[in-house]
Formats: sequence, C-alpha cells, structure tokens
Amino acid sequence: MSNSAVLGAIVYEAEASWGEDVTTFATQRLNIIAAVDTSGLTHDKIDSERVVQYRNDGTRYIQGTMGGSFKTKLHWTGHGSTMVGSPTVDAAETFLALAFGSAVNLSATSSTTLTGGTAAVPTTTASGTFDAGGLCRVGVLGDGDGDGQLYSITTHTALDLTLRGALNGAPLSGAVLYPVFQIHGPEAPTTTAVTGTRFLLQTANLQYEAHGCFPTAVAIDGLNPGEVPTIEITWSVSWWRYSTATFPSAATQTGPFNAAAIAAGSLNVQDVGTTTRNARSYRNLTLNHTLGVEPLMGPGGVSANQKIVGARRTPDKIEISWTEDADAATTTPVLPGYGTGTTFKHIEFTGSTADGSAFGFSCPRVCITNIATQKADGNLNRLTITGRAHTSTTTTTELTLAAIVYGSA
Repeated sequence: MSNSAVLGAIVYEAEASWGEDVTTFATQRLNIIAAVDTSGLTHDKIDSERVVQYRNDGTRYIQGTMGGSFKTKLHWTGHGSTMVGSPTVDAAETFLALAFGSAVNLSATSSTTLTGGTAAVPTTTASGTFDAGGLCRVGVLGDGDGDGQLYSITTHTALDLTLRGALNGAPLSGAVLYPVFQIHGPEAPTTTAVTGTRFLLQTANLQYEAHGCFPTAVAIDGLNPGEVPTIEITWSVSWWRYSTATFPSAATQTGPFNAAAIAAGSLNVQDVGTTTRNARSYRNLTLNHTLGVEPLMGPGGVSANQKIVGARRTPDKIEISWTEDADAATTTPVLPGYGTGTTFKHIEFTGSTADGSAFGFSCPRVCITNIATQKADGNLNRLTITGRAHTSTTTTTELTLAAIVYGSA
C-alpha cells in the first residue's frame, strides 16, 4: 500500500573507503526541508542487440551498472546556539563541509573581547587566537563598531586583529569578538580526492542504501532581503540497494535550528588591499558556486554493479552577482567603473547578525566579469554587476588561499 510521499528521513556517514559495504550510519538525521526523492537512482538495462530471424523477435536485456543521483536540501542556519564561550562543531556543519571538501573548523577556540584599537586593527584581549584568512563576528547590531557583522581576518598577531575590511567604527572596549564556524574548499593542486559518503534514504514505503556518494552540485539560494538561505546538494551514487531499516528513524535530528531571514546584514566590496569599509546598498544578491568534481570509472568496485570507484576535485566556478539602484547622471557611475577598472575586489557578505543564527561568506580576491549597464528592474533603473572569486595570493594555508569561506555563527 502506498503511503504519503512527503514523509521521510535521511541519515549519512562518511566512508572509510570508497563505496564500502557497511550498513551502519551516523546517529544524526539530516534536518532536510524537501521530501526524500529517490527517483534519480538508476540501474541500467542494456539492449543485447542480438540478431534474430523474425521481425519482432528479441532477447533479454543485459543488467547494467548502478548510479544516478539524489538531492539534500537544508536551511543554511547559523550555528544554532550561542558562540560566546567555547562552542563545538554541530553535525549539520560537518555535513556541509563534505560538499565543499574541507573539514569544518572554528576560526578560534573561544570568544574574546576587544579593548580598543582602530576600525581596521582592533586590539583583542586574547593573543593570536584567530585564524588568518578566517572569519569573525564583532559586537551587536546597532553598536556602531562591529554591528554584529562578519569580518574577514588578514592576521591575528599578538593582540592586533588585522581585518581585510574595517569595522563600521572604532571598537568599543568590551565588544565581543565571536569565533565563526568556517567551511571552504581545498586549494592545493594535489588536494583533490573526494571522501565518499553513504546515505540511508528512508520513505514511508521503500528505503535505499546509497554508497560511494559524492557531491556534484550545490545551489545556494535565499540570499535576498527577507528570504531564508538554503543549500541544496546534489549527490551522485556509485551503487545502491534496498533496505528494511526501522522507520520512523530513531536517529537524532541535526538541530533542528531555525534559519534567520536575510536582514540587517551587509555587503562590503572594496579594492584588494584597501580596508576602508564600502558597504553597498544592494537590492538582490545571487551566489553561484559550481562544484568541479569528476567521477573515476574503473574496476575494483565493492558491488558487482559498480562502475564509479572514486572522484576527484577540479576547479570550481564561483560567481557573485548583485543589483543596485542606478546612479544620478554622471560620467563615472560606480558599478560600471568596477568593470572597466583593473583592480581585484574583496567581498564580505553578512546575511543575518544575531548570535547563533548569523550566516555569511568572504571572498578575498574577486575579478569583475562584466561592465554593468542600466536596465529596468522592478520599474526602477538599476545595474547588475558580476564577479568571479579566485584563489587568494596569500599562500600560507588552505584557509588563507580559499577563494570563498562560508561562515556560520
């Protein structure tokens, strides 16, 4: 008997070896926001194409290999609880890191406070605890210095926290400096192996084990004011089989945390090397992060129906577009000037600002890829600009190199 298609659960576990034949899964159940859809799983049948003697004669098809894909869609929440003190990584953050290829990490092990300094180089109570190339969040909305926004860190040496883009104002003594959970992709040319993941896809009828899964696409949406940020990950499958696991699942749900709507954040766009804050009044924003992942076909699979035995990362394509109101009559409009200029930009985006629900990202080196011209948008004259994020020129660590660093706090 068929049951409701909206009921389901997804549980996962990172694999120790590609496509391993293991039936245990993590104790965490994903906090998905779209129904489990297994219609993309495939098990091919191949026409034998044998010669026959009668017009409509035929022979049995050959059983082929397994594959296909499925999607997991989640809200991109902040951490879900306070970042004051010494927070620990949540299972949802670990899961998201699998898609981009890096371990999730904190920019510092614990929060601290500011004691003064300048907007570009605040003075901290703790010494050298925040990661170069990472993210932090400063203060609370309306305080006139950090305003609860996310900031990209150039270095933290002794008590000097050098920021890529300055605070809104000189820091108040006692302002809280929050760590941020960071996710980014590998940049080294030899760091290309993909960790396989297995999933248990449960519905109110059939259930499937999917093995040797790897991310092939991410779709990050809901970044416009008033929307709720989401991330949808497409997972390709090496092999699968049916399961009779207990449903409803007893696994603990990650969170579940409510995401914050995009509001009270900021978009800072400035020339690389210039720290002066340049917050843009954007009307909408789009982030397209195209994953570069290629499957490896070959022998030696765990399943008799398995042709994919691994995957490797190739270059990603990361593009940020945003729209602003048109300038008053001038021969030097701002956004077109970004396109005709020759200077790379750095971008820091904060979507939401409250402790535990903040979300944002940072791109240290963005090349503007179009020269904006005015268009009608929502019955108003506006311009849209696009930039592509590239690897940073600071080669100290994978974090300082990262073309984009996502943050939850």
